[in-house]
Amino acid sequence: MITNGGFDNGAAGWNGNDIEATNNEGAYLGNGGTSRVAEMDGYSNQVTVMQQVVEVPYPTTTELTFDSALRTASNSNAGREGFRVDILDSNGNVIATQSFFPTANTMQQYSLPVTFPDAGNYTVRFTELGPNDSLGAIVDNISLMVCFVDGTAIDTPDGPVPVENLQIGDQVSTEQGPRAIRWIGQRQITPEDIASSPRLRPIKISAGALGQGLPRADLWISRQHRMLVHSPLCRRLFDSDHALVAAHHLTALDGVDVDGTRESFRYIHLLLDDHAILTAEGAPSESLLLGETAWNALTDQARAELRALCPDLEADRGAPKSAAVVPVWRQQKRLARRLAADLAAQSAQSALRIAAE
Repeated sequence: MITNGGFDNGAAGWNGNDIEATNNEGAYLGNGGTSRVAEMDGYSNQVTVMQQVVEVPYPTTTELTFDSALRTASNSNAGREGFRVDILDSNGNVIATQSFFPTANTMQQYSLPVTFPDAGNYTVRFTELGPNDSLGAIVDNISLMVCFVDGTAIDTPDGPVPVENLQIGDQVSTEQGPRAIRWIGQRQITPEDIASSPRLRPIKISAGALGQGLPRADLWISRQHRMLVHSPLCRRLFDSDHALVAAHHLTALDGVDVDGTRESFRYIHLLLDDHAILTAEGAPSESLLLGETAWNALTDQARAELRALCPDLEADRGAPKSAAVVPVWRQQKRLARRLAADLAAQSAQSALRIAAE
């Protein structure tokens, strides 16, 4: 739903005051990064405000995600330089807000959970905070996210079940063993929604595109839904054998594409006791991550529903913990390119063996 959230087209799609989106990440962090970013402190004595209006086609609870870092020239003001993110309805009422003060000189992923109570137009706004000295934080890869598409087979102890047939209390298979579904959220996407917001189109992962015969069948998920990938690069970067990568980055792989043919479908997300790795069409993916910030962003009605369904949730809720490493978007892109190269090499080796036989 965000236009030009990666700033590949400079500040196009954004309006406000003192917006600078002309330089690459490496100019601010000295790391050689080539991704275009936006400054959250353009010129001295001006307050940077960067905003755009997004059309939300249906009521939903989701997350605004983005990457951010503190530019090296601002290290002396670490903890003071930052920005506030607000999401406002069409009447100017703030429905979600949070201040962020990045202190690392590497891009980290942040999120602002938000509940959109109705369909309509909403404003996403970033406002500079801290010393007004033309230094400060940078941002990149701003996006809104959702989840599974109806028809996806989720593995359970009794075998695969279409996600739309699952009910609260049903068990699903995870890396940690069977886990019960605590809550299910779902929203219908219509042809009108697609026409007004083409980025709502799902990502299609064709059968076998992830290697080792996975997924078992064609799999459709939202752009930001993350899949668990395995690569030697994960061990070098994160001291882990795997990491979660958003589906739209996986379009670097053969057989993974934005599906322009589906015009009507449902996005569905599953909440378990903890963030977990479950399997969709046999391929490892993630459940919904709900922490304190996400809880506070829910409507009173949604919180009441969750309290009724999950009476222990109030006591158990704490800082959200991911079931696996979630790299910043630049690293996700790098992992996807490496995975694509690894799979291409494996395919070439298989072709050579077949030719030799």
